[in-house]
Amino acid sequence: MRLLLVALALVACSKASDEASAKKWQAQPPLKEMAPPADLSIAVAVDGAARPAITAATLDQKPDFEDAERKAWLIAHLVPEAAPAGTTIEASSPTGVSLKLAHPTPEGLEPVLFLTRRGEIVVSTVDPKDPFPQYHGKGGRLHRAGDSMPRLTPVAKLVVTRAP
Repeated sequence: MRLLLVALALVACSKASDEASAKKWQAQPPLKEMAPPADLSIAVAVDGAARPAITAATLDQKPDFEDAERKAWLIAHLVPEAAPAGTTIEASSPTGVSLKLAHPTPEGLEPVLFLTRRGEIVVSTVDPKDPFPQYHGKGGRLHRAGDSMPRLTPVAKLVVTRAP
């Protein structure tokens, strides 16, 4: 009888250790120090003429907007030709998906390139008064408006067309 109890105890103990080794641990969160990908190269064209690409070195300058999880640069600061009102900025992904943004939009939003804490470069628009609004806990259950800003990632090319 004692031998049977010892055998059962050994089986029970070995099963627990087997389960522990099979558990998957949560992936580490992204680093707090964000940097754009070293191989970043976003082609730029202004009114059909090629301009220098936006690279990681271009984004070494101080961002226009920053919080703990992202940094954002106004496209008008990265590409000075995009600064005049009435300019259109078309961002394209490597797969051909594109997003056209007016500068500024009718709502006063500004086109930006932003870097997420996961190291992704995204084209979007932000409200300069509240560039990174909070959405959690707003709007009530099932009636949340969420983030309605258009976004495009990855970004391969920016085409700037100035108003005539």
